[in-house]
Amino acid sequence: MATLDSWRHFLKAPKTLELVEAKLIGRTSMSPAVAAGPCKVQMNTLQDFSFSMTTTGSPIPLLQAINHHHEHRDDGTSRLRLEGKEADGTEWLCGWTMPQNMSFGDQSIIEGKLTSLMVDQPLDSPNSSTEFIFHADHLHPLARVMGTNRLQQKEIDLLGSKIKFAYERENKVVSITVPHSDQLPPTWTENWIAEPLRIMFGQCVAPRLAARNIGGMAIIHILPQPALDVASWSSFWRDEKAESFFDTYARLLQFIALAPDARKVEINEVTRFYDELARVAGSSRWVMSLTLAGCTEGLAMLLRPFLKTELVAQEKADSKAAAALVEKIEALEGDNELKKAAVAALRPKGMSTERTLKWLAQADVITHDQLATWRKLRNSVMHGKILYPYASQEEDADGRRSKFNRQTS
Repeated sequence: MATLDSWRHFLKAPKTLELVEAKLIGRTSMSPAVAAGPCKVQMNTLQDFSFSMTTTGSPIPLLQAINHHHEHRDDGTSRLRLEGKEADGTEWLCGWTMPQNMSFGDQSIIEGKLTSLMVDQPLDSPNSSTEFIFHADHLHPLARVMGTNRLQQKEIDLLGSKIKFAYERENKVVSITVPHSDQLPPTWTENWIAEPLRIMFGQCVAPRLAARNIGGMAIIHILPQPALDVASWSSFWRDEKAESFFDTYARLLQFIALAPDARKVEINEVTRFYDELARVAGSSRWVMSLTLAGCTEGLAMLLRPFLKTELVAQEKADSKAAAALVEKIEALEGDNELKKAAVAALRPKGMSTERTLKWLAQADVITHDQLATWRKLRNSVMHGKILYPYASQEEDADGRRSKFNRQTS
């Protein structure tokens, strides 16, 4: 039996968690509670976490904590944390929060939003794995992959582990189970498993339930699961075939988990770019195009250290020639401002995004249409050309072509 099976009731909303004892805690665990009392944690939808606490006593400590946060807004740990206990003794950590509504009196009411819920669970037998459960109706991209290909289970042998995908159509559930290995260790794996999905679907894909099983104890996370579209223009993966999906997923997971800085950073840079695309997917067409052009430049920069030796040699030769030409321009007689403009046109002397993308097109990593479309988007939106606010076939085609979504790359 999977650890998360006993927590599946959190896949439904609305749901209320009754905390008979709760407290809002300041900056450190040693800080006294700034407010305490019974509390209701409400989940009206799978995306919404909020609380309402009834408390007595002076509001001064709470107001001081709020002022401290306003003075240190750049420090996420300056926020408050909510902890509480159910009547049966189950203790919950309810994540970071700041009050949004307060009503003071003999019984004060404090309300706000929560980031997540966390609780410990003893295990009957030692286990070392990470588990995810997604609420996946027929529109969820994971359900579409599994359902379209009539898959109930799929196992990937990867990075010293056997990653298992399972689909329960009748329960609207997709689960992912990852036994830990040297290359997929506890804690890090929780981030890595979801990152390929965020890249492939171009959306903020996250599970509703997550479990970190270590030895005889599990840490259970109840998370707000973002609502997803059927498809997104920002997605990397466009196919409907399961073979293509799992092959691409495996390659991206290897790239993320084996990156030199994988255990030093919170998120891979490639994932970060696709997260940015996901965030602007509902914005104006101009903002989408600006982000698309910028992310393309960022991805090109990430690729430069891995270009073929002859391409790097050509870049060095071009830089040397540019430097020599700069010296000649600076030695000429003439207006200094004009000479500065000419020199600026030759800099930066290193590899440009234009050249990088051109080489990728010549190597058949991206298409020549994608290169031409990036030039068009970049040179227009980056210089103030606002796109028409309504959809057009031509502009949509430009957006689709400009992304690095070739499966051969």
